[in-house]
Amino acid sequence: MTEDTLIPPPLPEPPSTAPTPGALPWEEPSIGRVEGLFRTIGLFVTRPDDAFSRLAPAGLGRPFVYALIMAWVELAAGMAYWAAAQSPFMVMGFPELQDALAEAAVGTGVMVAIGVGLFVLMPLFLVIGLAIHTCILHLMLLIVGEGRGGIETTARVICYSHTADLANLVPLCGGLLSLVWFAALQIIGIARAHRCSYGKAALAVILPVLLCCSCLAITLSFFGAALYGALAGR
Repeated sequence: MTEDTLIPPPLPEPPSTAPTPGALPWEEPSIGRVEGLFRTIGLFVTRPDDAFSRLAPAGLGRPFVYALIMAWVELAAGMAYWAAAQSPFMVMGFPELQDALAEAAVGTGVMVAIGVGLFVLMPLFLVIGLAIHTCILHLMLLIVGEGRGGIETTARVICYSHTADLANLVPLCGGLLSLVWFAALQIIGIARAHRCSYGKAALAVILPVLLCCSCLAITLSFFGAALYGALAGR
């Protein structure tokens, strides 16, 4: 036996647990869920272009859960603001307000029940809304000659665009901020994920709104003309 045969073969190297370069923290198994969530939110808030360029090529499970968490946060914020607005009336002890307080207590119980029901049913509502939104947006992409990444990519972009739901934490103007931010994230995400121009991405996102406004304007014009004709014929 030679000296080389007495040397044991080297042990195999353990699998690396380092994060995949360029992956979204939320989609990286080696990163904790809470840490991955907050790091991903930070990316979409500060560097959305970079964040969307890190999307995995496939998979809807984690993007859906991410969107669901954002929807739950939005619901919790809405309920908290509603409770804060009602609390001054609930703590009043004026005798003349007893009937009003009793009615408010019943209303509060109903609202809490509705909030719990929405929390439980949110996954179902999100699935339905995501399916409808994805089909419409991807159809618009096909109309403008894009969508090469596939309909699943469009769904993933929409899921992560729900980061904009966090804007509802801002009192009073949170809803408007969320709407504008949601549209902006979709435009950036479509452009990056489907590798198309920002102009076409913006057109695909805004086109459904333009079509709805056009249909509404035509409908109102029709009924307005009919009403004017009826009044003029008298």
